[in-house]
Amino acid sequence: MHDNQDLFDAVQLKSSYSDNIALRSRRHVLAMSLIELGQGIPFFQAGDDLLRSKDMDQNSYDSGDWFNKIDWTGQGVNWGIGLPIASQNGGQWNIMQPLLSSAAYAPQPANIQSTTAAFQEFMRIRYSSGLFRMSSLSDVQQNLTFLNTGQNQTPGLIVMKLDDNVGNYNGFNHVLVVFNATTSTITFTDASLKGLHFQLHPEQCRSSDWVVQQATFDGQQGSATVPPMTTAVFVR
Repeated sequence: MHDNQDLFDAVQLKSSYSDNIALRSRRHVLAMSLIELGQGIPFFQAGDDLLRSKDMDQNSYDSGDWFNKIDWTGQGVNWGIGLPIASQNGGQWNIMQPLLSSAAYAPQPANIQSTTAAFQEFMRIRYSSGLFRMSSLSDVQQNLTFLNTGQNQTPGLIVMKLDDNVGNYNGFNHVLVVFNATTSTITFTDASLKGLHFQLHPEQCRSSDWVVQQATFDGQQGSATVPPMTTAVFVR
């Protein structure tokens, strides 16, 4: 795939200069989780789970292996090897150069490993319930609802509720997913969640990411508390 920046490069471009590489890597993981836990067939570019970079090349069709290669060893991501070719990117060199020349924005092996582990974890979560892979539009319409909507919604927060109302899907029959794309811990409360007994997904309870383990659900209040830049999955 050669059109546009790849996912990690887009994160690099759109993050604040003050965001360190750990936060940038976490933002990349959250973006992947949106695809992994969505309906339909998830599509990823080769190397997304390795923080693959094309040095922000926005059309690498004619860029050769220098920009298109993938480091399968997980030791590097091809970041900071030089400005991408001028014919496709020259107009953005003034934006790219400060980022590519800063060692602070280069992923380290630990960042790559945690990204790979998170990618695999979300895939296991996806296959723990058929509700993530519904087979028809009708089932999606009857089993999927979004909370945190309307004029009073909390910006940067997506709350997705899946219930096996029709279709007899295997695995967990009730799922609540909270995508917190903000840099603050958020407690989301909704009357429809009161009295429900959700628990953090077993995969996340034993996650190598200690941050997601801090996510909690309070059935009495009908509220989910999720750390910053985190996707938390609750099940019952």
